[in-house]
Amino acid sequence: MRGSRRSAAPRYGKRAPAALLAGVCLCAPVLDACRQNTSQAATASQGSPSGVYNLPPLTEAAWAGGLQAGWKDEGWAERDLKNPGPAKLRLANLGGWNLRKQGLQGEFGGLALRYKAPSDYGDFLEVRLDSEGETLFPRVRVDGSHVARREGDWVQLFVPFEQLDPEKVPFTRIVIRAHKKVGNDWVELDQVGLTAPGGMTPAEGTAFAQQQTQPGEAPKALVEPVELAYDNGLQAGWEDHGWSMRELKGPTPAKLHLANLGGWILHKKGLRGDYGGLTLRYRAPSGFGDFLEVRLDSEGETLFPRVKLSDAYVTAREGGWTQVFVPMDELNPEKHPFTQLVMRAYKKVGDDTVELNQVGLARLVTPAAMAPQQTPQDAAAVGGGRVAFGDARAAKVVVDCTAPGHPISPLIYGIAFNNLRELKDTHQWELGATARRWGGNPSSRYNWKLGNVWNTANDYFFRNIVLGTSPQYTSDTFLQSNQQHGLQSALTVPMLGWVAKDSTSVSFPKALFGAQQKMDPDVTEAGNGLSSSGEALTPPLPTQTSVEAPPSFIHEWVRSIREKDKARGRSVQMYILDNEPMLWNTTHRDVHPEPATYDELLERTLAYGTAVRQADPDAVIAGPAEWGWTNYFNSAADVAPGGNKKDRKAHGNVPLLPWYLKKLNEYEQQTGTRILDVVDVHFYPQGDGIGFEERGATDPDTSARRIRSTRALWDPKYKDESWIDDKVELIPRIKRWIAESYPGRGLSIGEYNFGATGHMSGGLAQAEALGRFAEQNLTSAFHFTYPPYRSPTFWAFRAFRNFDGKGGRFQDTFVPAKFEKESDTQGMSLFASRSGDGKHVVAVALNLEPDAARNAQVELRGCGNLAQARVLGYAGEPSGFTERKSFLQSGGSLQVMLPPWSITVLDVTLAR
Repeated sequence: MRGSRRSAAPRYGKRAPAALLAGVCLCAPVLDACRQNTSQAATASQGSPSGVYNLPPLTEAAWAGGLQAGWKDEGWAERDLKNPGPAKLRLANLGGWNLRKQGLQGEFGGLALRYKAPSDYGDFLEVRLDSEGETLFPRVRVDGSHVARREGDWVQLFVPFEQLDPEKVPFTRIVIRAHKKVGNDWVELDQVGLTAPGGMTPAEGTAFAQQQTQPGEAPKALVEPVELAYDNGLQAGWEDHGWSMRELKGPTPAKLHLANLGGWILHKKGLRGDYGGLTLRYRAPSGFGDFLEVRLDSEGETLFPRVKLSDAYVTAREGGWTQVFVPMDELNPEKHPFTQLVMRAYKKVGDDTVELNQVGLARLVTPAAMAPQQTPQDAAAVGGGRVAFGDARAAKVVVDCTAPGHPISPLIYGIAFNNLRELKDTHQWELGATARRWGGNPSSRYNWKLGNVWNTANDYFFRNIVLGTSPQYTSDTFLQSNQQHGLQSALTVPMLGWVAKDSTSVSFPKALFGAQQKMDPDVTEAGNGLSSSGEALTPPLPTQTSVEAPPSFIHEWVRSIREKDKARGRSVQMYILDNEPMLWNTTHRDVHPEPATYDELLERTLAYGTAVRQADPDAVIAGPAEWGWTNYFNSAADVAPGGNKKDRKAHGNVPLLPWYLKKLNEYEQQTGTRILDVVDVHFYPQGDGIGFEERGATDPDTSARRIRSTRALWDPKYKDESWIDDKVELIPRIKRWIAESYPGRGLSIGEYNFGATGHMSGGLAQAEALGRFAEQNLTSAFHFTYPPYRSPTFWAFRAFRNFDGKGGRFQDTFVPAKFEKESDTQGMSLFASRSGDGKHVVAVALNLEPDAARNAQVELRGCGNLAQARVLGYAGEPSGFTERKSFLQSGGSLQVMLPPWSITVLDVTLAR
């Protein structure tokens, strides 16, 4: 329990005309128009392009209907280079082509090339740069992410220079080859070259342009499903009709054979809603080109328009998948009732399957439409349900399944028990907590032999009391309750040396000390130990309230617990050596008025730790349970009046914790007895208004500081904004001390609390902390004590432990996630986890900004393709997490809108 705390585009002469036109819109099939020099060229360069992406101007063409000036043809594949015309290559047996030029200069955005290949080749190309030196350039396998557009059988590619030449090393060659065996048919290339700096940008007039933005711009619109008919499985109420041979096995994409103008119909009666259009996501052989047609239909005689899909409707491409959105104004301009979605091939294609994993009715929505239209009163009361100001801020984060992860200790989701609420509340069992800690200031004076008494210390008039709200409640009740609810137990064992002798004695009775500054209103004999003028009274003998509790007292207790465990199984998973010993001289000054020293802490740790170890050889022992910043470095004697850090100087001027660990390490080396398994410290953010449990200011400044204070746990750049005024970086710092002084110890945060547990700022701080505990690989952590029912802090636990009320939870392996821009980490966090079989990813995304929505693109790198995704969000509602419409996913990516001050869970099933 908390003790006394301080508050605290250039022009080129004879370059190919194609290169000039490419400056307007690279990747159009414009070579013939350029050569003819007719109005066709002008037409091609006017109006809105029909494709999905535009590219930067082509500033260094290597092949454009012929080899360009200064470039040499090299390579090993059979090739036919007739000028003018496409280059023809046979890439069977891993064939390839080199184009070389000396003295290449300038900044380039990427490599652009346009090719045509047999449809059965699939993704087969690899590109790289090369030089005469020994530099090894990255090999980039071309996939759907590099496709700027498809027109007929031609595919326009763009490979960014960040992938080809991340170190910006000089080069002289462009290498194009097959990375797998393909047939002996010709592969044609009519354009190869290097572009000006920049990347692919959405072409105006396309659905994709409505969604995508330049870096730093706010997103304009997103496709949001309203009524999905197929989502890796037929959805409720929808019927499968049609005339093509097909295979529907959920949860997988539908596989259709659309040869001979085949098609598919999805039928549902009674369709109602605000439909902006039809959306579908499909994968087809590249040789099919544009082949799909969509329309609506009904049981009546209405004829609905047929819409042939082209690049103008494409919203995303990734990994061979294409997502399209067709506005309802084109499908149903007269707004007739309809019951069917019809998809068919409008031209003959091969017999290869076409896959569709998502089909349905959707709408294009803007961030303004996504923001809450009105703030629910109950959410506003806890600081949630906030309306976003301005456009949503775009962010991209990569969840990298190819990077090393680590197991997450289940004990990081721990709480403390509240003796005053234990038998009144039940929601402590609904949090999803995995462990509970018996601790706090009174636990230093717990008498296990009497079973139900301890001393309240200076928290409440130094009184011996019956703990809890029932005389029958003991530490055994605590252990048994945890077992019954499937929670592990951490048990604080006293090493102060004194425990309560009864349930009624007080340390500063009025009969002995007279009236004092404050008297207990319920037990008027009990004073606070301060004179009426506020001076500390000399304490009585410890025997006024207590009996001695030497190491043998603890040894006997642990032995009794283990004896009972023979019938019930192990009941204590961690023993903690007392509570905040460097505050004993204030918290328990009635029995320990002298400030503890380096040597006393070590001596008591050795004596009482040995008692625990001998009684339970397999015990996990934690300590020293110090309260905070000051006593990570100094003893109580150092910081007491006149202390002047003399104690620390007498011990080599080594900070307390590393000294303590080093001495315990030496003891183990000398005796073979391991005393300490886990380093336990407490963490309470300091500063005016932060508060404790439900208490704490919730004005904008304090709320923002409360959320930022979590950075003191992990961020080496964060300078604490309280009287500490230093870079705390608690977890990394203590891990360094462990590595240097006593390797192999775990790390536990035995107490922490961010205050304002009933406010969104407290809930967000809690969710951030749980994510960091997983990221930083802590052994355990215990929130003090537990949050109010259905409060934001309650739901912060549930985000990780039971977000859907059906056991949905953060998985057991932590997966690193990294934001594309460092600046995005200041207002947003995302923590990701993965199941052992790799088929399930759960991420918790936090928008820490009070007034700005976030549009987050989440890439699951190396995790597998999305099969299903649920999005559940919370922004202050007492009802907790509710399922939200997810934005349509593409391959290994999904997009989510995060309201201001919100917690969002992404629950993803992967196809592997």
